[in-house]
Amino acid sequence: MHDKLNRSPLPTQSDVARLAGVSRTTVSYVLSNNTKVSIPDETRQRIWEAAESLGYTPHMQAQRLRSGKTRTITMLYPWDETCTHIELEFLTGAARAATEEDFFFNLITAPMTEESLLNLYRGRQTDGVILMQIQLHDWRVDLLRENNYPFVIIGTCEDNSDLSFVDIEYDKAIFDAFQYLVELGHRNIGLLTFPARWRQDGNTAPVQCMRAYTQAKAAFDIATVVREVPLSVEGMYQGCAQILEEMPQVTGLVTSYSATLGGAYRAAFDHGRRIPDDLSIVGIVGEANAGMMIPALTGFDSQNFERGYRAAKILLDSLLSDDFVPEQVYLPFELVIRETTCRPPQNLIGV
Repeated sequence: MHDKLNRSPLPTQSDVARLAGVSRTTVSYVLSNNTKVSIPDETRQRIWEAAESLGYTPHMQAQRLRSGKTRTITMLYPWDETCTHIELEFLTGAARAATEEDFFFNLITAPMTEESLLNLYRGRQTDGVILMQIQLHDWRVDLLRENNYPFVIIGTCEDNSDLSFVDIEYDKAIFDAFQYLVELGHRNIGLLTFPARWRQDGNTAPVQCMRAYTQAKAAFDIATVVREVPLSVEGMYQGCAQILEEMPQVTGLVTSYSATLGGAYRAAFDHGRRIPDDLSIVGIVGEANAGMMIPALTGFDSQNFERGYRAAKILLDSLLSDDFVPEQVYLPFELVIRETTCRPPQNLIGV
């Protein structure tokens, strides 16, 4: 009780105003970084020095409420039973960008309805969103377009006009992976790719991967087999095991999602296959994870951190700029040769 009675009250903007010799309104403009009101640099400096001298800290929540802005961006990352692994690089990339602009960052994995999505904006829970797991015809994109709310997508739609997006070219990567294995001499190649339901729902990346698979099958003189699997270690294990059992002569494997590739490595081991001597693998995975695998994965860098970072940067630019122009970014996507590919065993070439 004694401590409470003797504790000094926290300084207020009125205290800062008295010390700086200006009005409280002027203090408010300066401490909230309001540049629309002309205030001499000398006065601004005096106010900041007064605030520092008194130990005044602006109440961020109050500022946000008064301005009508939350200084918060939100990533919508749907998560269901087909995905037991969430790729944290997307989150850390977006969070880094938000921190650099003194914004808060939120993540929502729960399913959204039209009402709940609109309420994020109407209820001042966020200033803008980053949409993930984009579909060719995505109702979320259409809804936010119609209501003129700020958003960016990681991925692409069928109609990308006036949209801001960051993406990688999944279809090119999958086709190039098949081509590389063919050039090494592989003629029996499997594909492990995203869950079938995602493709059936029109998710862009799974559609692109299956399209590239069909094109590669038609372009090269090869035998192929495909499995669409849950994004889990168990899903990868089961899918790879099924490919090895259905096509015993398979010597090459392409994966469109490799964060849970440990399951495929284990399936190869359990079926007596050495990587890469008996089974070459090319996948799409983050560069850091690819290098940590044993053997290190040959493949394409998914650039998840960079995609999250760039998407957030674009969103923040749209929120902070008066003359924002939509940005559409395809990140570089080149094959990096590591340790999981080689020429196929001589006894299986041409089988």
